[in-house]
Amino acid sequence: MDEIIVAKRKAAKLSIFSNSALIVIKLVAGSLTGSVAIISEATHSFLDLMAAMMAWGAVRVSDSPPDYEHPFGHGKTENISALFEAILIVAGGIFILKEAIIGLINGRALPDLKAGLGVMFLSTLTNYFISRRLFKIGQKSGSQALTADAWHLRSDVYTSLGIFLALLVIEAGRFIDPSLDLNFVDSLAAALVSVLIVKTGAVLGWDASKGLLDHSLPQAELGIIVETIRELYPQIRGFRRLRTRRSGPYRDILVDILVDGELSVATAHELGVRFSLNLAAKLPKTNVTFHLEPLKHPRPEDEPGAKTCG
Repeated sequence: MDEIIVAKRKAAKLSIFSNSALIVIKLVAGSLTGSVAIISEATHSFLDLMAAMMAWGAVRVSDSPPDYEHPFGHGKTENISALFEAILIVAGGIFILKEAIIGLINGRALPDLKAGLGVMFLSTLTNYFISRRLFKIGQKSGSQALTADAWHLRSDVYTSLGIFLALLVIEAGRFIDPSLDLNFVDSLAAALVSVLIVKTGAVLGWDASKGLLDHSLPQAELGIIVETIRELYPQIRGFRRLRTRRSGPYRDILVDILVDGELSVATAHELGVRFSLNLAAKLPKTNVTFHLEPLKHPRPEDEPGAKTCG
């Protein structure tokens, strides 16, 4: 099995394991402290777990080879997974905000918070290192599902850190003056981090939807495609109708290549294959479909929609 595929699946499993452990720890700490922020974080970790399981399933399906019913492969499975993860992130943020508002209005009694401080610190470190691992594998493999899961965990890093600092403020206030009531800071912290969670989910959802809507590749990658065509000038005289899209970890490129009309079919086809191989070396997991067209005029820019390579 491909090394990248193995790394993707291991990373997804790691995310599932870590989230499962953190859910149990946060629930226990939330019950002991009565902190709405910690209980909300347990809910957030439960959503993380669901997202991690979807990412694990998505990376397995997306790497399946094309078949009769899916001739273009299964890459969009990762786009769908990322979109669902975005919805979960937003839903989790809204839930946390609701609980935080209730806490701000009604107030909450918070007993000893030392257990909560330890759990939030552990959660911050754990999710930071795992999200960094997921980002690395996701970017290397082009996996949108793993990248989405990494963003999900990175949002958990920010929320855990925010709640840790809030609990630290409450404990410091109690140390300075036992009569000082700063319990509202717990709910305020939960409200602030919920806004960050919703924003993260919205951005992730937008990126996932672009893949489902066959949005063009980024300008930087389009520049690489054009430059790769121009490297074969003057054998390739120009191009037109460049169409691109992303499907999970894969890129699909469709382009009309303009060549000298006097070239043989075999020679012209060889140029198209050379372009495809050169591009695949620069942009891995790229599927190229090219259409060869004879140049009818002295300059390719004379043809509608054509662009010169010279």
